[in-house]
Amino acid sequence: MDLHVFGQIIREKRNALGLKQEDLSLQSGVAIKTIHSIELGKGNPAIKTIIRIFDALSLDLLIVAAKTAKK
Repeated sequence: MDLHVFGQIIREKRNALGLKQEDLSLQSGVAIKTIHSIELGKGNPAIKTIIRIFDALSLDLLIVAAKTAKK
């Protein structure tokens, strides 16, 4: 999975919902620094971190994984 594409999808969904990184941090329980790194395609986030972000954004992990695999 391309982490840059993955991060871009998260950023686009967050922006579409009108959320700041701080808002997403509060809703997901994930540190702002971690969200920032993920959106930049950096780091290696744990699956539980990804799931918490996806739950907060109402994203489906399988759909996003399929999208990133195609790009």
